[in-house]
Amino acid sequence: MATEDTTSVAEQPAPTPERRWRGLLANRDFMIVWGGFTVSSVGTALSNLAVPLLALGLSGSPTMAGLVGAARLAPYLLLNLLAGVFIDRWDRRRVMIVADLGRFAALATIPVAYAFDSLTIGHLAAVAFLEGVGHVFSAVSHLSALSKLVPEEQLASANALNEVADSAAGVGGSALSGALIGLARNSTLGAVYSYAVDAVTYLLSGASLLFVRKSFQEERTTDGSRSVLADLKEGMSFLWQQRLLRLLMVMVTLINFFQAPLNLATIVLATEDLDINAGLIGLILAAVGLGTVASAFAASWLRERISLRSMALGSVALWAVAAAMMAAAPSILLLTAGVLITNLLWPIFAVSLVTYRLSATPDHLQGRVNSAFRTMSFGVEPLGLALGGALIASQGPRTLFWAAAAGLFAVLVGSLFTWRGGLTPETPAPEVSEGR
Repeated sequence: MATEDTTSVAEQPAPTPERRWRGLLANRDFMIVWGGFTVSSVGTALSNLAVPLLALGLSGSPTMAGLVGAARLAPYLLLNLLAGVFIDRWDRRRVMIVADLGRFAALATIPVAYAFDSLTIGHLAAVAFLEGVGHVFSAVSHLSALSKLVPEEQLASANALNEVADSAAGVGGSALSGALIGLARNSTLGAVYSYAVDAVTYLLSGASLLFVRKSFQEERTTDGSRSVLADLKEGMSFLWQQRLLRLLMVMVTLINFFQAPLNLATIVLATEDLDINAGLIGLILAAVGLGTVASAFAASWLRERISLRSMALGSVALWAVAAAMMAAAPSILLLTAGVLITNLLWPIFAVSLVTYRLSATPDHLQGRVNSAFRTMSFGVEPLGLALGGALIASQGPRTLFWAAAAGLFAVLVGSLFTWRGGLTPETPAPEVSEGR
């Protein structure tokens, strides 16, 4: 008679990294979602270049181009919190499909209007806003559904694969947009071509989700008597009561504030102080993008060997050093090294942080917690960019880099004093009633 195996689940050996990766790549539903995410990320990268070019081509005004860009970012501040509430109420897969198809429909109007010579700056701003709305709902839904698509031991690898896709799409999408613009007879027409391709990427992404069989959330019943405000308060309260999540949210918000104007300062310093050709700057940024892809591949491996505390505090320290390097850069070499350090650390930092946040948050709160976190951390970037731009204009890019280095060092010191014993990822989250 066979001997009964009495080994508990807790005593079973953890799966090796190779087995986790094989299991993730064999996960049909996750790979479909990941493929759609990759395609739509290429589309987003296309728009990053097409939006300002088309706005400038239509209006001839940098101010109007800035307003169109602001319309695209406005939903992050206006809708992120509410999006989280409804994503926790609605079917997340359906939300993602509607968001993708809605963006396809909105962006497809751009080449049609241009063909009939009726495209206006107001039309472009409206489409930019709708694209931003779609991105808010799609991104939070995708993030909130991840823990239901893959088992917990594969979350870090899944996040790393998403970072790989996002980084690679940024490089590939920018290159594709540049090629389309280069093939067209003028930059305005090239930007319209980019919009057409971008629209198709959202159509493909939305259509791919129809083939996913796995549920994107736990079974839940909706309490019709609960108000939106009550749901919103529940998510915010959970996030604020989790000491480590609260610290991470404050850290990332401050980091994003100080780093938001660094790209602008890099371009100004390179072109005006160091007299570097703009084409060379583009090649450097592309090379940095490729390096970011490589660091995203390494992110889950590093997470298994370095604690979240060491990863977070070490990243802030290196970011402060990188900003100081760029401030003192006598040549393009030191400036490039600073840019490289700044960008290579982000996928590694993000995989550790997001994996912990998803693991620490109950499924019925995922949408609200993720959206609240993103509202703070992403919402501060326009303010940082605006103030940073004013500082660059009045004092020069080197002053901005020194200010960013000082700010990041202050974040490091504050985090060191706050992140003491007991404030660890292993601390269990308190029980939270679903209230539904």
